[in-house]
Amino acid sequence: MNNWQKDRNYRKHENADGSFTHVITVDGVDVEVSEKVFKAYSQADRRERYCAERDAGRLLSLERFLEEGVSLEKLLREYAESAEDSAIRAMLSERAIAAFIKLEPAERLLIQAAVIDGVSECDYAEQIGISQKGVNKRKHKILRKLKKKVLNT
Repeated sequence: MNNWQKDRNYRKHENADGSFTHVITVDGVDVEVSEKVFKAYSQADRRERYCAERDAGRLLSLERFLEEGVSLEKLLREYAESAEDSAIRAMLSERAIAAFIKLEPAERLLIQAAVIDGVSECDYAEQIGISQKGVNKRKHKILRKLKKKVLNT
């Protein structure tokens, strides 16, 4: 068993009949949850651990810069967006909005929900009555369509 598994506050227990019980410990109390809630919780935990490991030693802070003697003026010069980059970004934004407006109403709704509002593919699939895979395929097809329109305009 890995070290993180010892410290995690969620468990999946197999019952005598072969079914599973999903438990999350909240403030020292074990709470039985549905498989869907358990899955979402464990995925979020896994994502958080991944990001922490990935970012270890790479996070920037003002204190660290001051300790290392890096001036803010130097950082701003190096990382400030150039006028050309700003103009290109503005132009691409205008094209993206124009392409979005030209989408079919159902396509706009899907992109609005899944990309802009952050609705999960599973939840959106339940709302419109199709599978999550169907939503995923439609979303990627629409995004390819938008990319083509934005870059070829």
